[in-house]
Amino acid sequence: MKTIIVNIPEKKEDFLISFLKKNHFKSRVLTDDEKEEMAIARWIQEGMESEEVPKEKVYAHLRKHGVNC
Repeated sequence: MKTIIVNIPEKKEDFLISFLKKNHFKSRVLTDDEKEEMAIARWIQEGMESEEVPKEKVYAHLRKHGVNC
């Protein structure tokens, strides 16, 4: 089984979910928190492989969430 992540406009969400259900596919809508956790996990993985995560990425993420850097 494969996983596909699709970004769609909110107005089209109901249409796509009903289409997937009609065709017996499982679907799941990710929350903003889940997407953020996935990004952080990806950064951690990159850091484990390269031993370095650019400071700019960390600062940008912190600023986005209201932390002054």
